[in-house]
Amino acid sequence: MANMMDYLDWRGDVPFSVDPFNEVDSLVLSEVAYVDFEGIVPGPDEEVQEDHLRRAGIPVVRLADAVKRYWELHTDLEIESSSTLYKYAPYVLDKLCSGARFGDMLLGGYVNKISPEKNEQMSAITFFLPDETAFTAFRGTDDTLIGWKEDFTFSFMKETEGQRSAVEYLNRLYRLPDRPGEQPTGEESPFSVRVGGHSKGGNFAVFAAAFCMQDVKDRIVRVYNNDGPGFLEEITETKEYLEIVPRVIGLIPVESVFGLLLNSKYYFKMVKSSSKGIWQHDALSWQIMRNHFEETGEISEGSLLMKRIIEAWVYGMNLEERKDVVDSVFNLLEDSGWENLSDIAAEQLHSIPELLHAYTNLSMEEKQKLHETMGSLLKFGASFISGELQEKIGRRKT
Repeated sequence: MANMMDYLDWRGDVPFSVDPFNEVDSLVLSEVAYVDFEGIVPGPDEEVQEDHLRRAGIPVVRLADAVKRYWELHTDLEIESSSTLYKYAPYVLDKLCSGARFGDMLLGGYVNKISPEKNEQMSAITFFLPDETAFTAFRGTDDTLIGWKEDFTFSFMKETEGQRSAVEYLNRLYRLPDRPGEQPTGEESPFSVRVGGHSKGGNFAVFAAAFCMQDVKDRIVRVYNNDGPGFLEEITETKEYLEIVPRVIGLIPVESVFGLLLNSKYYFKMVKSSSKGIWQHDALSWQIMRNHFEETGEISEGSLLMKRIIEAWVYGMNLEERKDVVDSVFNLLEDSGWENLSDIAAEQLHSIPELLHAYTNLSMEEKQKLHETMGSLLKFGASFISGELQEKIGRRKT
């Protein structure tokens, strides 16, 4: 069984002139977007330094230089001690240097915005490829509670701060100069753009491609959503969204949960994974054959059941009630003193006293809201599963 690391070993020396950019390349670069490029890859508005080149009017660095600098700042021990799904992304970055496919790539436009006040976590990087195209990758949900809270706000907000920042990012990088009657030349000349991301990054990619400026949108040839959630119906019915749908490819593992949530309207490919259940969300588990993913015929029954449970519960509440649920749960976690999910996972049973202490400090109104939230969730889940089982029994009898 082969994953993206095997793909880079076997086909990393095949240039884009021989085998054009494909869906696996999109997942590879979306995984690399999880790497911490702080102090390594310049942002779009940084001043150009002596060791920087320029592309599309922004400072960029060579891939080899970025990799060298990364390992000057980080260690294997730091990576191995991480508990996140994307902890091996630096090793994927490492492999990109070994072949002609990505070896001459330039990296630029790195941003990493985290704002607790705005419930925003948005990070992006742009890769300028040897085939004279660009790929912008939006990072998925990181380890922060802020990042995960923004994920849940998709259920009640038409537009989050992170999505707005993703739109601004594309506009900043790819908008052509205002020169009436004059065609831009040289480094400002237009080139084709691809956009993608994994998990929440896939959602950001689709949203940004749909709602960016028209001259930017016209240059986007493909959008890749790798197991990212969808949108409220108010978004998927807009003219801007429907215009980008034909250019979107959705990729989800057979036991996906995240990629099936909410509305999408675009075509999905279902891919095989070496993992089980929710761990199939890990992009390194997706199975690859030559230059494409191994596909499977249908999504698992368990994933569809989970999708129905979550969406029926969510849509059983109005937007304000959904917001109350998210605020109640995450406020309790934040009041316990945690900032990252890995902190909670590492603490395990030791986390219970912190939760209890945070709970006792809640106001009576906050406690009541939390009771109602958890009670309705447990009651609904039990009744829904019971109904599903009864329906199955009925089908078997007939």
